[in-house]
Amino acid sequence: MPKASTTSSNSPASSSSKAPFQSAHILRRNQACHQCRKRKLKCDAKRPCSTCVRSHTYAVAHAPAGTELSPNPECTFDESAEADNQEPYEQPRSRFERLESRINELEALLIEKNKALRDKELMSPHLTTKAHPTSSGDPHMITMMNNVFSVQSNGSVQLDQFNPELSGIDFPHYPHKNSMDDSVGVAHSMETSLSAPSQASHLGSNTSSPDDNPSTSNALTLSSSPGSFEVLSQSWPKTLPSPGLVRHLIDAFFTFHAHANIIFHTPTFMASLSLPPSHPKFPNVALLHAICAVGSMYTGAVEHVPPPVAPDFEPHDPFPDKWRGERPDSFAEVHVKYARTAIEGAVYMGENLFQLIQAKIILCWWYWAHAKWSEAHLSAAQSLRLVVPCGLNVCPPFHTIASCLRAPSLLPPAKTVAEDELRRNVFWLAYAIERTHGCGNSWAMMLDDQDISQLLPVRSDQFEQGVLVLPDERQWSHDKDVLLRHPEDQTDPFILYIKSTILLSRVKNFNLRFRSKYHAGDPATLSPSTNAVEDAEFFDVRKTPAFIEIDELVAAFLASFPLHLKHPVRGHLVHSHLFTACIASHLANILLHETHAVVGRSTCTSSRKILVAARAILDQLYQVSATSYEISLLGLFSLMGFFMAGRVLVRFLHVAIDYKSEEQTAILRAEVDFIRTTLAKSGEHVPLAHRYSKMLQDFVLQLCGEEYAVVTGLTALPPRDGLEPSRDGVVYGAPYTIGPGGEYETYSTSLAV
Repeated sequence: MPKASTTSSNSPASSSSKAPFQSAHILRRNQACHQCRKRKLKCDAKRPCSTCVRSHTYAVAHAPAGTELSPNPECTFDESAEADNQEPYEQPRSRFERLESRINELEALLIEKNKALRDKELMSPHLTTKAHPTSSGDPHMITMMNNVFSVQSNGSVQLDQFNPELSGIDFPHYPHKNSMDDSVGVAHSMETSLSAPSQASHLGSNTSSPDDNPSTSNALTLSSSPGSFEVLSQSWPKTLPSPGLVRHLIDAFFTFHAHANIIFHTPTFMASLSLPPSHPKFPNVALLHAICAVGSMYTGAVEHVPPPVAPDFEPHDPFPDKWRGERPDSFAEVHVKYARTAIEGAVYMGENLFQLIQAKIILCWWYWAHAKWSEAHLSAAQSLRLVVPCGLNVCPPFHTIASCLRAPSLLPPAKTVAEDELRRNVFWLAYAIERTHGCGNSWAMMLDDQDISQLLPVRSDQFEQGVLVLPDERQWSHDKDVLLRHPEDQTDPFILYIKSTILLSRVKNFNLRFRSKYHAGDPATLSPSTNAVEDAEFFDVRKTPAFIEIDELVAAFLASFPLHLKHPVRGHLVHSHLFTACIASHLANILLHETHAVVGRSTCTSSRKILVAARAILDQLYQVSATSYEISLLGLFSLMGFFMAGRVLVRFLHVAIDYKSEEQTAILRAEVDFIRTTLAKSGEHVPLAHRYSKMLQDFVLQLCGEEYAVVTGLTALPPRDGLEPSRDGVVYGAPYTIGPGGEYETYSTSLAV
């Protein structure tokens, strides 16, 4: 570029020479005059410039006689350059600060506007039709909008989003390996609502993929509204509901699901939702489908999955779909199928592996919540096995000592502390759901505890804030005293919940592997009085060192809780993770002793322990029932604990009936009926609770007869405020007393012991 002369003081360049990041001799683009640019001469951007003045002076001095020349030199400039020349130069640093401040202001306004729109939509359950603002005066737009919206006789609007015949709106099909369409920039204003898709819009068979049935995604029935408009980009995934409904289901998921703020770093995930669908950090479509399925359980915006109605339905069947009949897929079932299809396609391509693990965990929870035990088992197994190649089950320096061609993890290194802790949380949730779901079967677990060398999670507040906690200040999963030592600064309800699942894992491992270890001659499986050739069927397993060790660990686990974390129900506040951890400690006792309990024998310590554990679970149920807390939000494992406790109490009810003890029969029957009633009420929202209620009813019918299968009018004992014994030391007929620290101590009644 031409350089201006430095001799003039009124040069714009010299006037801005005080700017520290600008040279005083260099002009900006297009500041030179047209004549200097054409002749490629230096220009100082004066009006006129010095070069043109000198040229005009020379031309006047050497012009032939009679030549007419302009009295002023010809020197013209670009208008934009002239305007730029008159403005003072702004330093880059101040300019960047101004732009950044402006961006922050615009983002704040956008967030406030979106929040106001969402609040308005949520407060308006019925949306009325309104003329599209761009359709007035445009016949082509009116015709197109009439094709998109067909007004029904009841005033609702039938929206066919993905009709290929519509020339104005096109949603091209994308392969499963790519969750978004790359084309962005063409958006159409369409009137949407948060109301649910109609049942008829989700037709599908049990075995087919959702994509095989176009009616599952082609139509959405919208009720009326005072006209809020939503912009749908062509890149929005065609299988997802409208953005407004997706956001509503996500809000419901994060509000009510116990693990939502653990499986996601909430600020990061919410920020990713504001990105365009084609952005690489936008949530994976499989993950959004899974959240939509689970979130639909907490809202009335969509229809829920109906329970099986077949007269010959078997509640113990792990394959409940055979009893569903010919009904179409519900909203949640449609999105579960979409999520499963998207996961399968993405796994084979190796795309978004971490988000696929998150989606698998959420799907497993949905399957379990709907008592689809076979699908839940497979999903839990797949999620836990998928974390292994992703390197989430181990943490440096506990990688293999062998040299390998492949990296220890398929995932790239975490970029932030929050991302690193999120990966650890997701692993522990995959572990926890597989271990807790496995308590209901005798199948082998998918990942051995000896293959896990991972740090325990940080506290929930540290995770949300992204606080770095060094490994020296934390506990490892393989620490010898990990279940009995709880550092004050690294203990919270979720960490205790994870430790309780490790305890359940050890109990199940003992039950599964005892016979094989005994056959191999493991000294820990031999009692002092056992002969070398004696079969394990004919001696007391409870006398072996291995049983004594695990029994002492189970007994000491709950007693080791910090004092402020011993009671999950305080006043009207309930902490679901702490509640589940306490339930798990009592259920571990039942799983360990129930097989060896001889109910009715006065010398059987196992029958005493399972009754104490069952009534401890019942007592926690009484406490939470005395509050306004919705029991179905406690988590699925708590429902299993209630069922297992009820099953133990039914065994004792059977013995009380045989002994003709009317007092104990009345107490035990009231306790069983209270659990049955609680499960039945929770079954209105969670199908798993409905299934447990039916299974418990069948168990009562099998052991006690039809007379006791009917719930009595008095279905429960009065809810208790805390653990306060009566004058004789017995808590509402429970055969245990309460120690000074609130622990359960001595068996106090004579029934069945």
